[in-house]
Amino acid sequence: MSADAASTLRAGSQALTVGESASRAIQLLGEPAFKEPIESKHGGYVGQRWQYQRENSRVTTITVIGGKVSKIEELSN
Repeated sequence: MSADAASTLRAGSQALTVGESASRAIQLLGEPAFKEPIESKHGGYVGQRWQYQRENSRVTTITVIGGKVSKIEELSN
């Protein structure tokens, strides 16, 4: 398995880019299969990691901070 960070994710004929809104991510990819809260080292809420199961057994993780996509990672076999 390998993980790749990207600034853009293709979703059909459209793309999701780091900096776009969380609602745009949902519009393109649907509701995530799993949501994980991100906390600061002091336990305060920072954001969420959203996981999507995609074609070819790929898992895409979108990090959302302040309502914006801050990171896109794809894990593939």
